[in-house]
Order: sequence, then structure tokens, then C-alpha cells
Amino acid sequence: MKNYIYIALILSVCFYNTSLAQSGLKLTDYYHNPIQFNPAYVGVTDGLYVKGFYTTQWLGFDGAPTTQTLDIQKLLHNEKHAIGISVLNDNFGAIQNFNFEANYALHLYLTDELRLALGLKVGANSFAINYDKLNIYEPSEAIYNQGNLSELKPQIGTGFYLYQDHWFLGMAVPNVLQSRLRDDFRRSVYVKTPHFYITGGFNFDLSRNLQLRTQVLSQIVKGAPLGLLFTNKISINNKICFGVNYQPNALFGLLSSIKVTEAISLSYAYDNAISDLSQYTYGNHSIGLSFRLEGFAKKWSDRLEPDKPYYVP
Repeated sequence: MKNYIYIALILSVCFYNTSLAQSGLKLTDYYHNPIQFNPAYVGVTDGLYVKGFYTTQWLGFDGAPTTQTLDIQKLLHNEKHAIGISVLNDNFGAIQNFNFEANYALHLYLTDELRLALGLKVGANSFAINYDKLNIYEPSEAIYNQGNLSELKPQIGTGFYLYQDHWFLGMAVPNVLQSRLRDDFRRSVYVKTPHFYITGGFNFDLSRNLQLRTQVLSQIVKGAPLGLLFTNKISINNKICFGVNYQPNALFGLLSSIKVTEAISLSYAYDNAISDLSQYTYGNHSIGLSFRLEGFAKKWSDRLEPDKPYYVP
């Protein structure tokens, strides 16, 4: 067991050296979409899954952010390899961010109950600025005369995910490459550097049909305080979940999920700022829909999929 812990620590040090970064999406969005930041999560849920997610942020602001994601993942029949694709479309005023990524994870049985997943993410990011959506005070300035800006950049990410039935630890860098968008005068308009995530959690069995799930997701951002998101959920019969999200000095929210059928799950979350921003916005809404298309047989154990620590419908 000590050897496995050493492996996790070594991997975390390697990631940390390349991971100080500028923040991307809201932290709660990453929580609901683990594949977006950690490719090692592919295959943690057995079978073939398709999941869609939609979120609106900062309601009340013109041009407020909206995000749509689509994830497809499958654990192959040998239960050692998993593959998937993830798509993200993020709009914020005049800015559009679009990612298309392929994910792969190698799942290793360290013991009868302990698994280590090593993940790789490869894809492309399209970043664009549409000046037509801006209220420009002086349209004759040279930067606006050159037209809209857009660029396509490669993405390479990596991560690992160590988990058992009741706990997990994950670390990842969704993109190790730094990208920079320049205008015609070679001035930097947008810079995106790698960012680093650490996530962990534990499940507590309160009774036969009741479980408390505690999770934390952290984001390291250069030039900004450490981002932390704490989540506590109560699961009833592995079918209905209610919980709270809390990001210190940033937001507080509620979340829920339900298994509509054995193959379909629905989730909804609402959060709002607890800073001065709360005076100007009506909060953020998120909704997710998950389809399990195959893999109902319990090959690894006889427990239900929601028992897995980082299961998100």
C-alpha cells in the first residue's frame, strides 16, 4: 500500500511543477464534469455513458456566460482500457471557447478493491473574439479595424485517479500547453496557461439506505487565491441525492440528482455569489442528463454505480 501512496505523491509533484495557471470555468462546472479536467475519470463508471450538461451563470448581466458540455465514455470489455470524447462550448459576451477532446484511461488493479487510473487527453481548442458584440467607444482604433480574432490551438492533458468503494484521490492538468492569442500588432490579447486540480472525497454509510458523500475540489491559479469547492451530499437508496456546495468567499449553492430509470439520471444545481457580486446577479443554474446505454452487469462488484465516490448523474 505504501508503494501506491508514493506513486500518487510523485505524480502530484510532477503535475505541480507545470500547473500554475489562470482560471477557466467556474469551479462548480468542473465538479459536475470531471472528464473535462481529469481524463483518468473515463471508465470509472462501468459501461457506455452519454452525458449532457448546461449551465447559465451571472443571470442579470448582459452577455452572461453559458456553457454546454457533452461527454461520451466507455470502459472496454477487458476492464483495463477506457476511451471517450468530450466537447465543451463556452460563451461569455464577445468571447467563445470551444474544446473537442479525446480521452483515454488505463485502469490498473492494485489490490482486489483498489484501482489506479492513468489518463491522457488530446484535443483542440478554438478561441474567438467577436468585436461586433461589443459596445465600442472608438471604432476607428486599429485593433477593431483588423476584424475579429480567432485561433485554433492543440491541447494535451494528463491526470490520475486512485479510488476504492468509499474514497478517491485525483490530480490532473487538463492542458499542459500554454496558448497565446495575438493581434496583428503582436500584442497578447488572451493568454491561457495550464491549471492544476486536486480532488478527493469519502463516503460514510449512515445506515443501510442512507449515505453521506463528502468531496473537495481544489484549483491552483497563478496570481489568485487557492480555489476550493466543498460538497456534501446525502444519498437515499442510491437513487436520490440532495446536497450543498460551498466555495469560500465566492458562492453557496444547492444540488440534487435522481435516477429516473436504471438508464437515465437527471441532476440540477443552483448557486449564488456570497460576495458583493450577489447584489447584481440572480445566481447560476445547472442541469445535467445522463444516459447509460450498456454495461448494467456488475462485473467489478455487485454494488450500484452511484456508490462510486465521484459518481455524478
